[in-house]
Amino acid sequence: MPDRTTLHGSARAALPPAPAACCAVGLRTHRAARSTPGRAKRGGYPSAALGAGSDPPPIHLAPPTLKRSQSYAVPALLLGVAAILLAAGCTGPLRFPDAPIDTTAASPAGLQQYDTDADGRADHVTVADDAGRIVRIGYDTTADGQADTFVGLDAIPPEQCRHVVLILDGIGYETVKAYRDAGRLRLFHPPAPVISTYPAMTDIALADIFQSVRPVGYEARYFDHEKNAIVGGDGDYLAMRDEDWARATDYRADTVVDPLAYLFPHHYFREELKAVVDLIDRRDRPMVVAYLVTTAGLGTKHLRDGQHDALQAVDRLAHQLVWQSRGLVKVTVFSDHGHQLVAATWIDFRKSLREKGWHVAERLKADQDVVVIDYGLVTYASFATRDRAGLARTLLEQEGVDVVTYVADGAVVAASDEGIARVECAGGRFRYVQETGDPLHLAAIVAQAKADGHLDADGFADDRTWLRLTADHEYPDPLVRLWRGFHAVTEHVPDVVASLKDGYSAGLPSRAARYPDGASTHGDLARKSSTAFIMSTAGPVPADAQPLRARDLPAILPALLGRPWPPARKEKP
Repeated sequence: MPDRTTLHGSARAALPPAPAACCAVGLRTHRAARSTPGRAKRGGYPSAALGAGSDPPPIHLAPPTLKRSQSYAVPALLLGVAAILLAAGCTGPLRFPDAPIDTTAASPAGLQQYDTDADGRADHVTVADDAGRIVRIGYDTTADGQADTFVGLDAIPPEQCRHVVLILDGIGYETVKAYRDAGRLRLFHPPAPVISTYPAMTDIALADIFQSVRPVGYEARYFDHEKNAIVGGDGDYLAMRDEDWARATDYRADTVVDPLAYLFPHHYFREELKAVVDLIDRRDRPMVVAYLVTTAGLGTKHLRDGQHDALQAVDRLAHQLVWQSRGLVKVTVFSDHGHQLVAATWIDFRKSLREKGWHVAERLKADQDVVVIDYGLVTYASFATRDRAGLARTLLEQEGVDVVTYVADGAVVAASDEGIARVECAGGRFRYVQETGDPLHLAAIVAQAKADGHLDADGFADDRTWLRLTADHEYPDPLVRLWRGFHAVTEHVPDVVASLKDGYSAGLPSRAARYPDGASTHGDLARKSSTAFIMSTAGPVPADAQPLRARDLPAILPALLGRPWPPARKEKP
């Protein structure tokens, strides 16, 4: 590459309109830890927060201060905040142009030119290698139309750079890979898939990634067998009871924003970006770790298009940080789980179970009693009952139910309309025992693994072997994930869990009412919902570390970040 590159002053490609109104209300950074970190499910939100009407009138009020004692009195306040935010206005946080100058054939292959000061002339260039990844950036420091200063991005070690870590809720690997394959996100090395937990839920997965205190339940509302009752709910959600991982972050929006992020996702996504950029611009820490809840709202309401909007913004932010710092900021991005990305039909399990002769109750007193444990709008359903096998048989009669699981005789039983099998664990080794049929579609994999010598004489293999065998399966890593779902991810577990088919969802009726035409969500055992991603500008994910589970990220992040992971947790105030 020559030391000087001529920059062209042709018309800039059309840029998108400036971000709409935004005003920093309800968004916060972590100077000290939040009072009680913890929240249980980004696919859901506090039901009290969902008042009627998606277009609140423009009014001007001071934003409310939420205390835990006010947790159930927030709907009017939240809608008031929404009205303020939608009526106000401010400048968007992304200043780097969304597209390069259109120089057609005038630029060498792999070189793109940008007009960063909007004067109609290029003043910044990016240079890509043969694989299309940007490896060099250049600046016109003399305003003579020549790029005269260049920076080799790969020559700067991660430990010498500031680092920004972005956690995007609900964006799956296939979405990111396809977006990058189309020519975007080229500051980043190719993304690697990351298999989430089962259920594929935010707090469970991030507890693995941050090595933090385990959530109490799959969601903020769960069944306590000792109390024989449903406990938790909106108060626990808003108080972040299950979000101990958040104490290791520098930014996480106040939970009063969460329900609004599903109602007005584009607006609140811009708000979160502004808060994160403001935090980065303070330049008071070598690493910024930021979790964005609004990417879940974009996927839920706007499906793939909404997620593409988020990725476009991440791409621009990465360019902006690298451009401003002359390569002295590295960016790593990962997610917690994927999304179905189809509008799902809600299943009314209370109604269907009553029709099939079950007594839907709040407590268990008899074998025919069943407690529906629901909260967020998700693609799995969980239940408490004394007759686990009987409930499983009934659930498989319900349209939209895919695989039902429960614990019996020390094994996890998996049942579908294709048969029943057992997942057994002994000494950290697992095996798949078919009783009738092949509910997890593993028979061919097991047969080949036996032929190749990957299984012992009793059919057992260690968890890494099963991961390698099933990482690309329609149910990724099913044996270990199902086992951990009942034994290792939360303090309280249901008796029966049903993974739903594509296009179906479960949850409290108030959640479903917000999306009469259906909404995308996650939680099930299948590939789209279960596969998250990680990518970085600092380097590739080592091939010998793949395939990855969420709980493997702490082992690979220190090398990418140039510093320890997880970050130190902030003390509670």
